[in-house]
Amino acid sequence: MTDYHVPTADADSKPLESDLDRSTKYNRQGINKHALGDLVGAIAEYDRAISLNNNYFQAYNNRGLAKGQIGDLAGAIADYNRAINLDNNYAKAYYNRGRARIKAGNISQAIADYSWAIKHDAHYAKAYYNRGLAKLELNDKKEAIVDFDRAISVDSNYAKAYYQRGNIQHDLGDNVAAIADYDRAISIAPEYIKALYNRGNIKCETGDNLGAISDYDLAIAIDPNYARAYYNRALNKIVLKDRVSAISDFDRAANLFHQQGDLDNYNKAIKKQTSAYDISDRSSKDRP
Repeated sequence: MTDYHVPTADADSKPLESDLDRSTKYNRQGINKHALGDLVGAIAEYDRAISLNNNYFQAYNNRGLAKGQIGDLAGAIADYNRAINLDNNYAKAYYNRGRARIKAGNISQAIADYSWAIKHDAHYAKAYYNRGLAKLELNDKKEAIVDFDRAISVDSNYAKAYYQRGNIQHDLGDNVAAIADYDRAISIAPEYIKALYNRGNIKCETGDNLGAISDYDLAIAIDPNYARAYYNRALNKIVLKDRVSAISDFDRAANLFHQQGDLDNYNKAIKKQTSAYDISDRSSKDRP
């Protein structure tokens, strides 16, 4: 009798993937599509992952993120609820639900969610920061500062937290502390245009006109269409009697305000420019 071999399996014959393995694969595919901005495709992948493993709390959280980004806040919150029901220690889901509730206008509920996130992860810098922002929405500045302090204690390079704390310090009248916070924010993120602009404003308020102009210069270098920076730079140049340059800045500010549909500030810039022209004309006539 002739011996023969039954054909062996080729490379396509693999052990069948378990539902859990396939679910994990779909979740990863969802994350990849999410990162590329394909939110609808990402949601479809998360759906597949959940259909194979309806206890996959990370997939619910990820789908909630994608739903929130396409504007489906109710769907997002429902997914975060499901994730939290499956794992009530899941700090990210509380945090993400808090952000969704902020977008939905539910400030107090958002603060509660950020607090739950912090309870489950005491080093969650973003949760402290966002809770601080939410408290600002309620005009609770002192408590907001406490949260920005905590965010900074967890992450000493949290530029946005320094910036927000600087804003509050200024509102509370402590310009020295405000400038120190803006300095720190800018040292971490040199192109932090809002911090540069606000630092310039405080320098203007405190009589450091050259310092203010320097900050507005930096802001304009980052965004050549920053109308308010041109306008405020012009105001400081007027104080320093650099009227020709101030007139140019008022003109640039007026054109930008007009292009941006800000007619109130357009009119202000035109009035300031006209006033600067009048002063300049009077000065030239007074010269011998």
